[in-house]
Amino acid sequence: MPQEGVRRRIGDAPLAVAATIGFLAYVWALTRSAEPIVTVLDFASDGQPQLYAALLAGLIGLPGLLFVLPRALAPAPATIRAQARSRRQLAERRRTHLRTDLLGVAMLLLAQVPLPAPWSPAGKAATIANVTKSPEIIDLNALLAGWSVPVFVLGIGAATLAKVYAHAAGLRVIAITLAVGAPVLAWFVVVRAIA
Repeated sequence: MPQEGVRRRIGDAPLAVAATIGFLAYVWALTRSAEPIVTVLDFASDGQPQLYAALLAGLIGLPGLLFVLPRALAPAPATIRAQARSRRQLAERRRTHLRTDLLGVAMLLLAQVPLPAPWSPAGKAATIANVTKSPEIIDLNALLAGWSVPVFVLGIGAATLAKVYAHAAGLRVIAITLAVGAPVLAWFVVVRAIA
């Protein structure tokens, strides 16, 4: 029995190393992709600042949705659980959202690429200005950069609400509303500030 646990830990080590290398490669690729992502957003918005802000707000709100929707749309837990005979049976019954959580973290990092960092906004603003040639879009990016963290925090809070109160359908609806409404509110406030 103890040898099985040792084999399992050794078998997980290459997976952990591969995941770490994959994550570092993804972050490296993101550091080089600011200009292509801004170009795609500018092309998709046809240079219209409000549409550009809507696309960027949607990209900012996507991680929250990826955290909330699997938890909120999962069936409510059974009030009476069948007795498990071992820890393995308990682990098999437990629902995991690891895939969507990892995808949410990847989308969070992707959403930060076209936004200027608060500590050095000049470099990213220059890239955005070279690509879009629109001062409104530069201002929108700067304002949305400040809203990206609150939108993400609301997404995490909504995911927590959906997980903790999985038995209450009304609170799951509130969690979905928070996850969808936070980027929409950020878009509305930013567009009103520029107009």
